[in-house]
Parts: sequence; C-alpha cells; structure tokens
Amino acid sequence: MTCDAIISRQPNQWVEDRPFLLWDLGTHHVLDHWMDVLFRSNATLRLWLEAPDERVYAYVCETFPINRRVQVATGPPTSRPEACTFLDSTGNVVIRRGAQLTHYLPKQPASQTWFAMAQRWLDGLQKSGSKVPELEHQISPGVYVGHHCSISKDTVFHAPCWVGSGTTIHGATVGPRAVVGENCVISRGASVSDTYLITGTYVSPQTKMSGLAAGPAGIITHATASCLFPSRSVETR
Repeated sequence: MTCDAIISRQPNQWVEDRPFLLWDLGTHHVLDHWMDVLFRSNATLRLWLEAPDERVYAYVCETFPINRRVQVATGPPTSRPEACTFLDSTGNVVIRRGAQLTHYLPKQPASQTWFAMAQRWLDGLQKSGSKVPELEHQISPGVYVGHHCSISKDTVFHAPCWVGSGTTIHGATVGPRAVVGENCVISRGASVSDTYLITGTYVSPQTKMSGLAAGPAGIITHATASCLFPSRSVETR
C-alpha cells in the first residue's frame, strides 16, 4: 500500500530553518519515526512537496537507499491516491484509505505536534524499551541515557525522559516528559520537565524549565510556539 502525504512549505526560523520532517526526535528525525509506523503497516510513503526542498530529498536518498520505501515528488498528486497519511493533534501517525487527502500537519503550532510525537516516543520507550541499545541504555525504569554522558550522583530523574550522548548534568532534576539532546549541559539546581532541549543547549544553575523547547534560535513554549526572549540562563552553542 502506498500512502500519500502533501507537505506544504511552512516558515520556520526555530530549528535551524529545517523543514518539520527533519526536526529532531532523539537521535532521529520526525520522518524516521513516521517511517517506523508505516513500515510496521507494510506501507510505502510518497511525499508530495508543494515546493522543492533539497534537504528532504537528500535526506530520503541518504537514509532510505536500500528499500526505497519513501518516494519524493513535487507538486499536486498526479494519480488517484490509494491512501493518505498525516499527523493528528496528538502526534499520532494516521493512515487512512481512500482518495481524500489531508494536509500532513493539524491546524495547531508545529511545535505542539512535534512535542506530542516526542511524548508518544517517550511513552513507547517506557513501555517497550529501546530499539537501539547500542546508542542508549536504561538506567532506571523509563529513564534512558546515551553513551559518554557525565552525570553527578545527586542528579534526580523522573520517568519518562531521555538524555542524548555526550551530555553533562550536575545535580539537576530532569523529567518527567523531558528530552535532552546530545552534548547539552544542565547545571546544578536546574529543573527540566515537560521540555525538549535541542542538541548543544546550555542551562545555567537554578533555571526552571517547564513546557518549553530550547533551540538554536531561542526558546519557545511548545504548546503555543510563543517566542521567549533568550536569556543567559539558557543558551545554545
């Protein structure tokens, strides 16, 4: 079964101006997690890009060169779709048979959908475990930490949460519902919950973060995409 998805080009100045499909979700991207769902359904993904995007095309060619279960085309669909695939407001990947196509993102801030996908991923980790044990291991139920991290003994974790490789945490509280990217630094007394830290984010001592996402272009509330003024307490490197 081939599932079509119409991908519009949305302005994005937050995650290094990357298209939504290439936003981070742990060590992978949105597109990888989407493909995992379709692969389990024995479906092929066909992306219809409203405008050419070399980054998406290059990523597909580099990441899925063997099975070619992703096709990329530009413009409106030229044939009657067998099925369509899209994301709903809870970050769930939906497959719907029939000719009717649905835009791949719901009518809400993209960051809200992205964080909902992250929560589904964390819930899956907590329930079923990691599928890439060579990249991370479970240090306590529902808490996954990558390799080469430096974590002090007085750090407190609340599941579910995930910490990327090369990250340093000094006596902070992480979780619940926290994703910390690779090579981050969380300083003593800081608290990070219901929050996503993009790779290379620094959180200074005693900083409290909840309901936020910190990326290369600053800090936003992931539920509304409202931009917060960057401060010295949270920086990206």
